[in-house]
Amino acid sequence: LPEQLQPILRDYQIHGYKWLKTLAKYSFGGILADDMGLGKTLQSIAYIVSELEDIRNEKQPILVVCPSSLTYNWLSEMRKFAPDLQVSIVDGNKTERQSKLKHLRNMDVIITSYPLLRQDIKYYEKQPFHTVFFDEAQAFKNPVTQTAKAVKMVQASCRFALTGTPIENSVEELWSIFYVIFPELFLGLKVFSKLTSEQIARRVRPFLLRRVKEDVLLELPRKEE
Repeated sequence: LPEQLQPILRDYQIHGYKWLKTLAKYSFGGILADDMGLGKTLQSIAYIVSELEDIRNEKQPILVVCPSSLTYNWLSEMRKFAPDLQVSIVDGNKTERQSKLKHLRNMDVIITSYPLLRQDIKYYEKQPFHTVFFDEAQAFKNPVTQTAKAVKMVQASCRFALTGTPIENSVEELWSIFYVIFPELFLGLKVFSKLTSEQIARRVRPFLLRRVKEDVLLELPRKEE
């Protein structure tokens, strides 16, 4: 566990960090599906800091893709918990983005939004990344959308999805997310649709970590109003 984060992380967050590290060791993908407010971002930052030496040696940054409204929230959290990270948000007009994309390999972390990833995908698909985090991964719960096709093209050694709602309407949404982050887990959608709920649950259990507030209530700080 990164030294500067040891006093900050709660026990369940340390467990989440170790879970991410274990999956990464075997090049598996996974969905961190903790309830909103339980620190999915912080657990991801702990993972990023722990991989910093490899990121810099290999000159393969970590990519964070999230909704446009969250890009600067990620930057704020990284400055707060890991100020040593070299972080770049790829946004602005096309010329500004192209200028930032030319220096990808000099950064530790690249943050962009789903709409801008779609527009700049020809740059991203050429750059291998150490790890990619897809925040609010329900953004590609429909596999036929342009967003789903774009995120599938990103090249990374490890892929993680962060979402408090891995299934919103149907279990096929779970297949769509795993098709991007760990396509080997299931075969095609046609085969998946014939699996029972029990078979799906048994197969995803090692690769989906979900805690709701009731599970970790004793570890949470007192509510302030």
